[in-house]
Amino acid sequence: MTDPMGQTGLSSRIRLGLGFLEATVAGAMLTVMVGCTVLQVVARFVFQTGLSWTDEVAMFSFIWAALMGAALVINSGGAHRIDTFVNLLPGSVRRAVLALVYAAILAALILLIVYGVKLLGVVHFQRSSILKLNMSFIYVSLPLSAGLMLAAMLLDWRVYLGDGAGDTAGEARNG
Repeated sequence: MTDPMGQTGLSSRIRLGLGFLEATVAGAMLTVMVGCTVLQVVARFVFQTGLSWTDEVAMFSFIWAALMGAALVINSGGAHRIDTFVNLLPGSVRRAVLALVYAAILAALILLIVYGVKLLGVVHFQRSSILKLNMSFIYVSLPLSAGLMLAAMLLDWRVYLGDGAGDTAGEARNG
């Protein structure tokens, strides 16, 4: 079994599991967001009344859908490639550029996780204005999605740092 990144075995199963989780959550949140938006439009124009909770649910669903969608894109290898530019570079320079990109993305994801967890401590006692939900349930999407992205990036280490890094990156991502 080979995944879209050209990996087999345990790495492929982990990637597929992460992808399933990310796609399921993102899809569910998009469905909730669209449902709330349609419900709000129908309530306003058909019944001449507004539903206060639908805006809040749609906004929170959008946050989760966007962050899980970002994790899904990283997991599928579609977010951080500049193949045309990188493929023009000589092998050793290409490998150094890919390693730099990999290190920068890892650093950013680690910062998102660390500060996302710190943010949870700040918002833990806050409640949403309409539904009175604990805001930690909304903000946990940041460190969770960053953690999923970090896991996907760590599965890609060979693409960036392995033998033939430039060739592997282009071939694995382009199919």
